[in-house]
Amino acid sequence: MISLSLQPASDPRSRNVRSLRTSADLASAPYDASILHAAPELDDIKRLESGGKARDISVFEADPNGVAAEQFRLMQHRLSNVRSSGGSALITSPGPADGKSLNAYNLAWALAEAGHSTLLLELDLRRPSQSRYIPTPPPSSLVDVIKGEATARSAVRRLSDVPLFYLGLNKPAAKPVKLLRSQALQDVICWARQTFSWIIIDGPPVLAVADVEEILPNADLVLLVVRERGTPRMLVERAVEHLGERLNFVIYNNVSLSGRYGYGYGYR
Repeated sequence: MISLSLQPASDPRSRNVRSLRTSADLASAPYDASILHAAPELDDIKRLESGGKARDISVFEADPNGVAAEQFRLMQHRLSNVRSSGGSALITSPGPADGKSLNAYNLAWALAEAGHSTLLLELDLRRPSQSRYIPTPPPSSLVDVIKGEATARSAVRRLSDVPLFYLGLNKPAAKPVKLLRSQALQDVICWARQTFSWIIIDGPPVLAVADVEEILPNADLVLLVVRERGTPRMLVERAVEHLGERLNFVIYNNVSLSGRYGYGYGYR
């Protein structure tokens, strides 16, 4: 079950968990359908239709009026308050299996639902996992774009009625560090910044490999996902120390809050 609580990034070891108490109108207020479409220049990007494969779904598809979806909406509001003009946010974790990809997918959905054109960019090139949530593999992958076999625009696919778009890969890439250091990837990110309001980067774990170091210069915000009662405290401390002043939010995943479930994060 998905659940999170809010902690200041400056004190990741605190046991005094503060829950997110949102107003009822966040969950019940109607959304203006007129904002739930992409900018005109994005209208020609093809939608990725279901290929019939089983997949995991977002909290917005599973229970759009539930507490988990509400908390992601609150997270979206907080990010938008920090960067009103949009930007890029790197989602990472101390190690694998902390829930970063799930959080990246749902946060991207929340931003798109609020009317922000959002690209979900998969840069965990060693263990890509967004394919769990994607209806069917796109014809072209991020690796194809980096290699010059496709353009970024032709490879991107729309995922929903909301302006949510995806560019990634469905299998591990060879020579990931070389790809992350490539000028071609920088060109993709530059294009994405000019095209979308937000880029949500599903990045690799902090401690396992050095790949995050190649991505950090491209991130305006950094969010660290930690699995409560799952991620060893020592790894959390090492990850926070490693990211240093670049870390903006810590997301505590799988936290039960007095019988309620929700999402949250903290400022640095």
